[in-house]
Amino acid sequence: MADVFVPLNAFKSIVTTLTGEDDQIYTTPDGVSTILLSAQVTNNNPGSSELVTIKLASNREIPVPQVQNILNSGSFFSASALLELNKEFLKKEVAAYTNYNNNLSEVRFGFSSSRFEGYVDTSVSAVSYDMTVSGSTIRTNKAALSFYDKNGTTLIPTGQATASINAIDYANILSQQIILNQSVTGSDDVVRLYQSSITQSINTNLIAESGSSNIINELFTVISDTIETPVREIQTPVEFVSSFEIPPGDSFSPVVAGKLVLEQNFGLVLSGSSNLKIVLSLLESANE
Repeated sequence: MADVFVPLNAFKSIVTTLTGEDDQIYTTPDGVSTILLSAQVTNNNPGSSELVTIKLASNREIPVPQVQNILNSGSFFSASALLELNKEFLKKEVAAYTNYNNNLSEVRFGFSSSRFEGYVDTSVSAVSYDMTVSGSTIRTNKAALSFYDKNGTTLIPTGQATASINAIDYANILSQQIILNQSVTGSDDVVRLYQSSITQSINTNLIAESGSSNIINELFTVISDTIETPVREIQTPVEFVSSFEIPPGDSFSPVVAGKLVLEQNFGLVLSGSSNLKIVLSLLESANE
């Protein structure tokens, strides 16, 4: 199919009336950025004031970490301390494990130890923090989203998604043994160590609380699942005018000329009664 022709610049006007619900009155087309030159909301009700709310919608689907069903008492202080005590061990061991498996692959990627150490640092720090705060999943949520940019596009280099998931899963497996104050190689899931530069730290004064293993597994799993099979939802629109009152027969111009730019596929959403009429003046410019 031939490419759609997009003129370099095009001026457009939109005139419409609201319906009483959320009305997306304009959506920036593909291949275009739009400058809103002017906007006017007129109250055609001669008898009373009307309220208008204006939102900017990205219309993008972004990943949403599935933390809603996690019940976290926030009482796992010793288990958290053991993870923090072993964070450097976890970073080095997971990176070495990833490098080892990459070297066995028929198609290798450009391995970066610092990248995978960073993944572990972010994830372990998040899990160990949330374990000590009642009801908290905020750091785990943030860690899961750190693998994406603000538009929901993955930041993991091409060909490294599986290795990244495996790295988080391996950190989870190691953590299960760490909180027992037992050598990680005592687990059936860990057959050997892949580095010797940092050794595991054992502190028998720290006794992991009952339920520690479960909460650690749930939090790490949220992170790995968000990489592997992310649940996506439309990004919440940003409200920049909320229930502004327009007097009878009066108008409201919420945008100073040229000060609002809409990216490709962004939408302008207005809500108000059918007494409100909208007039927009737009300049659409083709993206290079």
